[in-house]
Amino acid sequence: MARKAQRSQPQRPNQPADRWFAYGTLPLRLFLGATFVYAGLQKISDPGFLQPGASTYIGTQLQSFAAHSPIGFLIQVFALPVPQLAGIGVIAVELAIGALVLLGLATRWAAAAGALVNLVFFLTASWSVQPYFLGSDSIYVVAWITLVLLGDQGVLTVRPVIFGPPGQGDSRGRPATTDLSRRRLLVQLGGASVALVWVLALLPRGRASIQAASSSATPSPAASPIASPAGTRIGALADLQAQGSLVFQDPTSGDPAVAVALDGGSVVAFDAVCTHAGCTVSYDSGAKVLSCPCHGAVFDPAHGAAVVSGPAPTPLASIPLQVGTDGGVYAA
Repeated sequence: MARKAQRSQPQRPNQPADRWFAYGTLPLRLFLGATFVYAGLQKISDPGFLQPGASTYIGTQLQSFAAHSPIGFLIQVFALPVPQLAGIGVIAVELAIGALVLLGLATRWAAAAGALVNLVFFLTASWSVQPYFLGSDSIYVVAWITLVLLGDQGVLTVRPVIFGPPGQGDSRGRPATTDLSRRRLLVQLGGASVALVWVLALLPRGRASIQAASSSATPSPAASPIASPAGTRIGALADLQAQGSLVFQDPTSGDPAVAVALDGGSVVAFDAVCTHAGCTVSYDSGAKVLSCPCHGAVFDPAHGAAVVSGPAPTPLASIPLQVGTDGGVYAA
C-alpha cells in the first residue's frame, strides 16, 4: 500500500531537469535581445543614417529595397514618402524589442514582434541573397519563433521586481493546470510559420542582375578618343573627371550603374547593384571605393570592382566604356 501511495503522488512541477531546460533558453534570449539593442544603437551612432545624401542614408536603402522586394509596393506607399520617420521607427522598435527581451517583460509578445521585424528585413534587405542561408534575416525569424514558443521560462526576469513575486501555480503566477490545446495550437502556428519562411527562402528570385560578375574591367583611356564610339552616351568626360564618378542607367540591363574616373585618366564603369543583397552602391570619392549602404560591402573600382570587405560574394559586373572625340562617354 505504501508503494502504491508513493506512485500515485503527483510529480513536483519544478524538477531540476525542468529548471536546467529553462536555463537552456537563456543564451538564445540574451543573444537576440542584445543584438536588437546593438542594431538600434548602431543606427543611432551612424551620422549618415538619417542624413540625405550620405552613403548609409535610410532613404537610399529603402529605394534599393523597393526595387527588388516582393513587398516593394508597401515600401513605396508607407516608407519612401517619409524615410527619416521610417528610420526612427526602426530604431525605436529594435531598441524596445531588445530591451523587453533582455528584461524578460512580455517576452513572447516581444519575440513575436522581433520575428515580424526580421521577416520584413528578409523580404527586403535579404531578399536577393542566394542561397538563403547566406543571409541572416530568415534565420533570425526562425530563432524569434523559437523564443515565442519557449518564452523566458521565468529565468532572470524583472517581473518579480515590478509586479511582485508570483502567486500559486507556475513561475509566472498562472494556474498550474496546463492548457494543452492552447500550447498545441501555439506549436502548430510556430511550425507553420517556420515552414512558410523556408518556402519563401527557396523561391526563385526574378532579378537576373544578381549574378557572378567578371572580376576584371578594361579601363577606357580618355587620351585615346574614338571618332565613332558604339553604345549609349551617358555623359561628358569633363564632368566625369571633375566629379570623380557618374551615375547612369545600364542600357543593356536597365540597372543603375556608375562610371568612375581612375588615377591616370582612364575610366571604368560597373553595374551598381551590389552582388550581396541587391542594394545600389555609390562611389566614395575620398576613399576611392564603391560602397553599399545596406550591409557595408566595399568594392575597388581600380581593380575590377573586386570585393575589399563586406559580405558581397563576387565583384560588380563591369560595363564596357568608350570615349568619343566629341568628349562624350559611351556605354556599350
